[in-house]
Amino acid sequence: MKKSLTFQYTFHQMAYWATAAGVVSFATAFLLQKGFAASLVGTLLAAGNLLSCAFQPILADRADRIGGNVLKWLTAGLTLISAACFVSIQLLPLPEMAFGLLYLLGVFAFDAMNPLMNALNVSYMTNGYSINYGLSRGLGSLAYAFAALVIGKIMARFGADWMVWISLGLLAVNGVMTVTYPNLNVSVSEKKQNTECCSIPVFFRRYKWYCVSLLGVMLLGMFHAMTENYLIEIVTPLGGDSGTVGVALFVATAIEALVLVYFDKVRGKISDNWLLKLAGISFLLKAVLFLAASNVMAIYIIQLIQATSYTFLSPTQMYYANNKISPADMVKGQAFITASYTLGCAAGNFAGGQLISALGIRAMLLAGVAMAAAGTAVFFLTVDKNDR
Repeated sequence: MKKSLTFQYTFHQMAYWATAAGVVSFATAFLLQKGFAASLVGTLLAAGNLLSCAFQPILADRADRIGGNVLKWLTAGLTLISAACFVSIQLLPLPEMAFGLLYLLGVFAFDAMNPLMNALNVSYMTNGYSINYGLSRGLGSLAYAFAALVIGKIMARFGADWMVWISLGLLAVNGVMTVTYPNLNVSVSEKKQNTECCSIPVFFRRYKWYCVSLLGVMLLGMFHAMTENYLIEIVTPLGGDSGTVGVALFVATAIEALVLVYFDKVRGKISDNWLLKLAGISFLLKAVLFLAASNVMAIYIIQLIQATSYTFLSPTQMYYANNKISPADMVKGQAFITASYTLGCAAGNFAGGQLISALGIRAMLLAGVAMAAAGTAVFFLTVDKNDR
C-alpha cells in the first residue's frame, strides 16, 4: 500500500457535509428570509434536485471517458462554480429570479460533487492508497450535525447572509482539499480501460440488474426524506414540537456517526449485499413503528434504527456500485446510485406534502410503509444478481 489518505479524505468529507448543512439544509430558511414566496422556494429546490439527477450521470460519463486525474479537477471545478454563484448573490444587485436561479445553480454544482467524491475514494484505493471510508463518512456526519447547530444559531442572531459566508469559507476548504490530492500515474491499461467505457444508453443494457436495484435505493430515499422532512407533522399529534424534532434528529445523527466510524469493521463481517438487505428491513421496521407510535418517547426510540437503516444504506451504496460496475464505468455507477437516492428524496418531499394536505399524516405514514416494503423487496430480488 502507498501512503494513507484517510486524514485528507476525512477533512474533505467534514468540510463537504458541513457546507451541506448550510447551503442545502438552510436553503428554505435563507430564501424565505430573502423574501421568496414559499411556493417559489419549493419549485427552485425541486428543480435543483432534478437538475442534479439529470446531469450527474452526464458528468460521470465524461469522467469515465477521460480518466486519469479528471475526477480531482472536475470536483475542483464544481467547487469553484458553486462558490462563484454564492459570491454573486451576496455582492451583486440581482432581480429575484436571477438571485434564485444563481442559488439553484450553486446548490446543483455542490450536489454534483457527491458522487465524484465517492469515485475519488474508489479511484485512489484502486491505485494503492488506503482510506478508511467509514471513519471519514462518520466524522462527516458529525460535522454536519455541529455545523447545522452553529449555523442555525448564527442565522437566528445575525441574519441569513451569514450562512452563505460561512458556507463559502467551507467551500474554500473543499477546494483546497480537492486540488491537493496526489496526482495518479495513468498506466497503459487504464488508458485502454477509459476507451472501453460505455455510453449512458448502453449502461442501462449492460448493467440491467444493477439499474433495477436502483429502484430500491430510490424508494427507500423517498421514505427517508418524507419522514425526516415532515417529522414535525408526525410528532405534533403526539404532543411534540420543533424541539422534539431537534432532539429526534440529534439522536439519529449521533447513532449514525457512531456506527459509521466503525463501518469498515461491520463490513468485514457482513457482505455488501446483505448490508443493503438489512438497511431495507430496518427502513421497513422504522416505517411500521412510525405508524404505530403513540408518544414522543417512541419517536426517539425509533430514531435509533438509523444505526442500521440509512447508516447501512449510505456508505454501502459506494461499495455496491464499485462491486457491480466494471472499472471503465465506475464513475457512472456512482453517479447513478447517488442520483437515484436524490430523485427519491425529491419525490418523497413532493409526495409527503401532497398526502398530508389531501389525506392527513396517517395516509403519509401508510404510504411510507408501502415505499419501504417495496424498496426492501427490490433489494432482495436484485442485489445478488450479477451483470458482469
